[in-house]
Amino acid sequence: MIALAAIALVGIRPKGVSAWIWAAGGALILVLLGLEPRRLALDAVAAQWNVLLFILGLMGISAAAECSGLFEWIADVALERAGGSRRRLFVWLFLAGGLMTALLSNDATAIVFTPVVYRAVAKRGIDALPYLYGCTFVADTASFGLPFSNPANLLVLSRPNFGQFVYHLGPPMVVAVAINLVVFMALFRRRLRGSYSREPAPALDARKRRVLVEMLAVAGAYFVALILDWPLGPVALAGAAGVLLAARVGVRESAERIGWSTFILLAGVFVLLDAVSRAGLLGWALGALRGASHDGPLATILAAGFGSALASNLLNNLPIAVISGAIVGHAGDAGLAYPLIAGVDLGPNLTTTGSLATILWLSIVHERGVVVSALEYVRLGLSVVPATLLATSLWLWLVR
Repeated sequence: MIALAAIALVGIRPKGVSAWIWAAGGALILVLLGLEPRRLALDAVAAQWNVLLFILGLMGISAAAECSGLFEWIADVALERAGGSRRRLFVWLFLAGGLMTALLSNDATAIVFTPVVYRAVAKRGIDALPYLYGCTFVADTASFGLPFSNPANLLVLSRPNFGQFVYHLGPPMVVAVAINLVVFMALFRRRLRGSYSREPAPALDARKRRVLVEMLAVAGAYFVALILDWPLGPVALAGAAGVLLAARVGVRESAERIGWSTFILLAGVFVLLDAVSRAGLLGWALGALRGASHDGPLATILAAGFGSALASNLLNNLPIAVISGAIVGHAGDAGLAYPLIAGVDLGPNLTTTGSLATILWLSIVHERGVVVSALEYVRLGLSVVPATLLATSLWLWLVR
């Protein structure tokens, strides 16, 4: 009950109180009440060092891209290629967000690309909300095809086999992005009518070019690290240092752009879920999957995918990813990781509290005076999440 209340308050943020306060407060209450021993709480945070370093590296890379104006240039290119059509602009920005998610992470798309997209469309008098929805949805939808596209992936599989990962989740990710795009084009068809004045995109200057090359080098380093079975956290951190140097961003400026409170939020969440797991949630989840296995492989895959998706909206996807990693370890079945990852990454599209990226995205759009209806968000989520999860589950059943 304490964990559920804390996670709910993280999403609701009553009276504008920062999200990290609720997660850290809930964890502190568990420790003070003796429900979570202090040593185990510290161990729960320390065990996720790879993911924490990975997220820190992503924040550094995103800060460099933001300072250099690279994301603005990408948006300007999309505006030019769309030729003045709002519908084509939606497609270009959606696909650009998908590519950015796949190569950088869902957090980069949701946190850095969202304000860029808002500025680009709002100053041309275009209804920004469909494009903002596109940013947050594609940030999750395109995040499960590669191991480094979402920090949650590394919580489920800390040392994934790159070839097996892409074979199992790469094709359904492409299908999921296509489904999401087609559904949104249909749902927003009236709001995407019309045109805007077309302007030529500015040239790619030397600074942006250096940052782009460094970012592509970091993506290449991820591939090498996965092949060599190296942890991605240190690679991301070293890559961030290189990208920041290429962008000529100083230590002080980069430190100011990193959301340090996010790490307090994550530490609190890890402690909350460690306590919940030891209280019986892990055993219950394993029992449920064993029960589903009696009905065959497809039933197990569906139970893992849809179960982790629903749980992600109750307790946020990062803690569910931690539990999913424990489930894979206890079950001794690496193949079980793939439907769990799909559910953890796609499921958060159901609500505004399902993932850290969505929570931060909501704060960004609220700061710009954009009203997001929780009911409309759920309606949009229901229009794509079941279909994308079902398509992914069927693929995993076929290639099991």
